[in-house]
Amino acid sequence: VNVMIYPNPAKDVVRLSTDNGQQTTVRIYNVLGMMIEEIEINSNEIEINVSEYNPGIYFINISNEESNVTKKIVIE
Repeated sequence: VNVMIYPNPAKDVVRLSTDNGQQTTVRIYNVLGMMIEEIEINSNEIEINVSEYNPGIYFINISNEESNVTKKIVIE
């Protein structure tokens, strides 16, 4: 899966876009490995509100039937 996450670092909103359009599960984890949020998407692009997240490093895991990708983001 080709995944773009922007802006990074982010303050209020993170946009996530994929090129497959399949049913995809997005999970956000903090640096301790605790899942913060889980989102099911069926589109190529979503916005995730991160304004209530504490500043720091987070990991976004994007998975579907074909692949599993994890990216690091920074919330300011």
